[in-house]
Amino acid sequence: MARKILFALFVGWLLTACGGNDAPGGTGPNGGNATVTGTVVDQRGLPVEGVVVSDGLLTTLTDGSGNYALGSDLSKRRFVQVTIPAAYEIPVKNGIPQFWRRIPEGATEFRADFTLQARRKAASRYTVLMTADPQIRPRGARYDNFAFHSIDMYEDMCRDLRETAASITDRPVYGIALGDLVHNDMSLYPTYCAGIADFDFPVFSVIGNHDHVQNVATDREAVKKFEEYLGPTCYSVELGELHFIFLDNIVMKNNTLDPNSVGAYSDGLSDEAYSWLCNDLKYVDKNRTVMLCAHSSMFRKPDSEPADRDRHGPDYASRLAQYRCVHSWAGHSHINFNYAYSAEETAAKFPNVESHILARSTGALWLNESMSSDGTPRGYMVVEVDGEAVSWYYKPYSYENDVPSGLDRSHQIRVYAPGAWYSDGYVYANVWNHDARWGAVRYTDSGKSGVEMKRVTVCDGAFVRMADHYNSVQTTATFEPFRTSHMFRILPTAGVDRATVEATDRFGERYTTTVTW
Repeated sequence: MARKILFALFVGWLLTACGGNDAPGGTGPNGGNATVTGTVVDQRGLPVEGVVVSDGLLTTLTDGSGNYALGSDLSKRRFVQVTIPAAYEIPVKNGIPQFWRRIPEGATEFRADFTLQARRKAASRYTVLMTADPQIRPRGARYDNFAFHSIDMYEDMCRDLRETAASITDRPVYGIALGDLVHNDMSLYPTYCAGIADFDFPVFSVIGNHDHVQNVATDREAVKKFEEYLGPTCYSVELGELHFIFLDNIVMKNNTLDPNSVGAYSDGLSDEAYSWLCNDLKYVDKNRTVMLCAHSSMFRKPDSEPADRDRHGPDYASRLAQYRCVHSWAGHSHINFNYAYSAEETAAKFPNVESHILARSTGALWLNESMSSDGTPRGYMVVEVDGEAVSWYYKPYSYENDVPSGLDRSHQIRVYAPGAWYSDGYVYANVWNHDARWGAVRYTDSGKSGVEMKRVTVCDGAFVRMADHYNSVQTTATFEPFRTSHMFRILPTAGVDRATVEATDRFGERYTTTVTW
């Protein structure tokens, strides 16, 4: 009998985690034990059928009358949310997408109705501006006294995003912020929100480890401030032909037991987040492309494989392996890194997956200087979508501390003359958005023409010099360069004093930089 009970409990958990017809406790639109009900209609008041509605754990679909019902445990649920279909506009208020309703504390029943605005025309072509780790800190914070304030850099970032979005007039624009919006200081959420408040496009925000309350007992308590300002931590949206998923993949530990463990966390999905993911995916056709957005990369990092080691890593990897294509987008590591499994591995472990990690949009941590620790300039990723085709490029800031930088999208390579930055006589090139599907990085001087440079793993020369400077003028912190794999080198022809480096990205865009010495 005990074995039968345990087996039944296991089956119940499996249905919750991996999606049966509805997870246990969920009901269809006519369920008799519903605690959450409502209707989804369009701007004319007509019902919208087949919209995914969730309480952050359970999911269901609206029926032909636009009705839905969920048997939610309202003592544990904070939101009712819809996955807005691609045929409808994303409602936005002060830059924040409005796809959710907040469940009042103590409620035993709740009704949430949604009105969707149909698009005038299909929007399968659009642009996503993707940032990572602004980590806003107070203007007087100690490390900020070394260089620029992180709030100043955040303001530069927002200005650049507004101007880039304003230059795109023939298609919708969306923003994605990949977490660590603030840096442990929950009082700075209003500063983050003020930065995006006048955007005329929605910004989908992801929660990072520094966005959690750092000294509470449970992960559930730790997300409260993010939820107060920005809504649910796990949600999805349909944009054109792609399915976007936003996940909280930071699980905060009990940080009340040991003062030295404040802010401790583990990477991966909580049981609840994994259950929601499975319940969301069961409505997504396997032939589609999934855009997976989290703070810490859920797939390949430079030195590890999260899908092997993170909490529920093998589980979510198995689920996502069923889809035609998965682009995993993340921040957290503060460096640029792109990894296409099928281009990097002979027998690719996850042939349908590409892992993309974005450098810190406000520069190296603590310094907030002009580049991250791998030499990537301050900036963000511009992702272009046209139907199922996805392309991207890195956009450096046009401003540095409110002063024009002169940089634009053509700035994709930094070249180092021999002797000035490295003592081994080589010419080095940093191609920060490189991946294995780019063309060769080629070098030309008066004695060599289009010779392929060798890919090496070394530190970026400019950041080494920057770190050396700050390490020499203070003793509070040590700034460490990152050994990056998007560096290339070659020995120049003897006696030359000028060279050109060029590379063509995987989408056919050619970039050229010339250096003299």
